[in-house]
Amino acid sequence: MADLSDDVLVPNPQEILAALPEVIVQVDAETRVISVNRPESSVFRRVPVPGDLLEDIFELEAATLIATSVATAQQTGMAKAELDVETDLFRLTAKRLESAPLTMLVFEDITSLRQAAHTLVDLIRDKSSFLASVGHELRTPLTAVIGYANMLSQPDPSLDEATRRSMVRDMTDQAWDLAGIVEDLLTVARTEIGELRVVSVPVNLAANTAQVIESMGDRGSHVTVRGDRATTGVGDPGRFRQIVRNLLRNALTHGSAPVTVEVSANPTHAMLLVKDHGPGIADPLVETIFEQYVTASDVDAPGRVGIGLWISRELASLMGGHLTYRREQDQTVFEVTIPPLERTKKP
Repeated sequence: MADLSDDVLVPNPQEILAALPEVIVQVDAETRVISVNRPESSVFRRVPVPGDLLEDIFELEAATLIATSVATAQQTGMAKAELDVETDLFRLTAKRLESAPLTMLVFEDITSLRQAAHTLVDLIRDKSSFLASVGHELRTPLTAVIGYANMLSQPDPSLDEATRRSMVRDMTDQAWDLAGIVEDLLTVARTEIGELRVVSVPVNLAANTAQVIESMGDRGSHVTVRGDRATTGVGDPGRFRQIVRNLLRNALTHGSAPVTVEVSANPTHAMLLVKDHGPGIADPLVETIFEQYVTASDVDAPGRVGIGLWISRELASLMGGHLTYRREQDQTVFEVTIPPLERTKKP
């Protein structure tokens, strides 16, 4: 049998250390550097060389922390700490070597873990804010519906027919709001799991707006539609109506009468404008109203916007359009665009 002992390759320990992602430093009992596997790391104040002291290559606060870890490792065998270096975070492990009076310092870059933890905290905070916003949005109309329902269910000769009809109208209005909020919540859920889809078919802007206004009951009487009733774009009719419903609800809740819807088209897009005479939102804060978990109260404006504007912008984008906000003289204007019908026709 052949002897293969002479053919065994012995790897170079320094080459192995240099291939590791961690920074490994060996120091003696006086905390002088013996060796470094990755001298170019951001953990160092300058490139270390053998013979350097800790204070030569680390900032003072870091050098003190490392020296304490070395002393602890010499007594107990091991010590751990976390080290901030400007924007980076390192996990430090100090290990006493049994074969020599040396301490091995291992620096593991965990900056990405810290960023991930911060992202998770922000996500949890956003979700909590979102749930609080939804709770507020649902509670207001639900309280009204329950209150009116209780009053109407009890025989009360003092309630005349006109009062009863008024209560029913208010219940209808609040139920319309509830239905819209639920539809928005379902859309949020589909968006977050990647299952939200839209179709691309002809959409008559005025006709679909009329459907939304009709579903609003008495509130729809405060809305006027202007423009070319034949204006047609390409998108998802159901999602387009969801956008219109959100914009009208926003105008009627947070704006001031009169509320006007204008439809028109040009060679690049079909557009719908919802205008009201509300106070609007300060310019530096405009884009925040389209953020997912932001309400109007969060951007120092009266009332609450809820999730409708974020959903509406997402839907407009999915249909190849956009949703914007602006002020024109004393009017608040939300403009939603979708591709025009002519642009999709083949020559």
